[in-house]
Amino acid sequence: MPTFKPEVNAAAEFLEISNDFTNPKEIIREGISNAFDSGADEIRITVNIDKTSGEDELVLVISDNGHGMKEEDLQSFFGLGFSTRRQKDEFGRKSSKAIGEKGHGTKIYFNSKAIEVVSFSNGQRIEASLQEPRKSLHTGQLPDVTYSVYSASEDKKGTIITIRGYNNNHIPGFGHDELKDYIYWFTKFGSTENEFEIIDHQKIVLQLSGLGWVEGEPEPLRFGHRFAEVNTDIRQLKAIDKVSPLDWFVAKWVFKKEEIIGMPGHHIDFVFYLEGDQAKRSYNKMLHQKYTTWKPGEYNVEQRYGLWLCKDFFSIDRRNDWVAEKSEWTKYHAFVNCQEFRLTANRADLNNTPPKIMEAVKKTVEELFKTKIVPTAHYQKYKEELEKQQQYRNAAQEEQDFERRKKEALAKKVGKIDNHELFVPRQEGGVFSLFLQIMTIRPSLFDFKVIDYDTAFGYDLLVTKDYSLDLNRASLKFVEMKYELKREFSHSFKKLASIVCWDTKLSNEDDVYDMTGTKRTMKITPKSKDDEDGYTKYMLISDTESHNIEVYVLKDYLQEKLNCEFRPRTAT
Repeated sequence: MPTFKPEVNAAAEFLEISNDFTNPKEIIREGISNAFDSGADEIRITVNIDKTSGEDELVLVISDNGHGMKEEDLQSFFGLGFSTRRQKDEFGRKSSKAIGEKGHGTKIYFNSKAIEVVSFSNGQRIEASLQEPRKSLHTGQLPDVTYSVYSASEDKKGTIITIRGYNNNHIPGFGHDELKDYIYWFTKFGSTENEFEIIDHQKIVLQLSGLGWVEGEPEPLRFGHRFAEVNTDIRQLKAIDKVSPLDWFVAKWVFKKEEIIGMPGHHIDFVFYLEGDQAKRSYNKMLHQKYTTWKPGEYNVEQRYGLWLCKDFFSIDRRNDWVAEKSEWTKYHAFVNCQEFRLTANRADLNNTPPKIMEAVKKTVEELFKTKIVPTAHYQKYKEELEKQQQYRNAAQEEQDFERRKKEALAKKVGKIDNHELFVPRQEGGVFSLFLQIMTIRPSLFDFKVIDYDTAFGYDLLVTKDYSLDLNRASLKFVEMKYELKREFSHSFKKLASIVCWDTKLSNEDDVYDMTGTKRTMKITPKSKDDEDGYTKYMLISDTESHNIEVYVLKDYLQEKLNCEFRPRTAT
């Protein structure tokens, strides 16, 4: 009987994995992890724009003073699925403290124009170069690595990696403050291990110079995730802020080596901070300040804080529902580390973790929260003061809120469809409300059917255009709501059917980038004078994908389709 061994399309796999990382900044995470695994105590990261080639080329340089690479390490660095750190004991358990174990992480470097490596180890200097990896993989070819070996001083150690033309030279996200924030939240350098009295890496220093850093020398960063200083003295806090003292309240609970319920011999480390918003702002400069213009990389409390699950003591995935409702978890700054978690190839989530392990960790966290945090004096004092503060605010602000809302309502622009009054939205939530009203009045106005919606996380709507098919066979995609569509889109284009926004200032042929750096081009086709039922079409066109993404600009769409214009209210 004939037999054969299954083979791998190497170029296709390299291409798939190099593009499988959800955030371009993950290249920084992988570089830092490799530096830690090499025993470095100094890491340097520099980001520049090189204009010498006639185009703005994004250049990343990641260097460390670790033990460097030998020839066999170099092959693992450029190869796929090879790792010199995949060490297990006699029972198949990971015995190495190394972060890297799959041999996939450095493949994110292949999404570039060139990779250059200089490494010193054991009296040798290795220089290696990989040219046009992205271009070669897109044409189905494996690129060649060229390298040379020279003699060097025995005490010279370390590695310098230069990545040129990374991610099609897409620079958003590589500003200095954004990179610094990412490093402290999502890389080993921002580890929470200090909270558990683990001192292995306390002396490591990272020198950072991201785009826009103009101070000359790179900024030295200290190791470890940042938290607010503990302060539970309500009297002292009222001296700081008599109206909102809890905005400065900080309490802390630490649980080291807590055995996982139902899993003897396996443990979690759990640190839980209760932090007021102003306390968070004392160390986190990327939190958006209300009533100010949004800056690149900023986020609000809801988008970042809560309960994070970690492996190797840095954040992988949020599970806020394990400890609280939304109104409460925004105050929490908590991390659960478990080395039993299993990561996907790109380290983006924990979906490879067996459900039994995840459920056991969840049960353990819930039990610790319920029995060892909630009953404590600090937590109960916070809850009591919060209730008092809310009552005070409600009484003092009720009249002010009434007058403000009355003034805004009288000045608000309104439109009508079939005698139904519609309001001009002021933010994304208003766009969602307006859309639901329209769908109720004119359910056939949009070319998709809503299957589900969730405005708390991720995309807003799950929809289908296969009206005639059973939902189990229908093609499902997402629709996202935006108040104003801008050049940077905070989700992926991959499964997006449409965008519904109130307005956009984008022009024809403007480029729009999603969170992965994927580009689409805006194509605006004005309404034809001869087409009474037509409308101005806004489409996001891709050079590589077959499906286009339609953008419904409600301000124009309602006027052209339904003759609905929004005008100021009259006195009557």
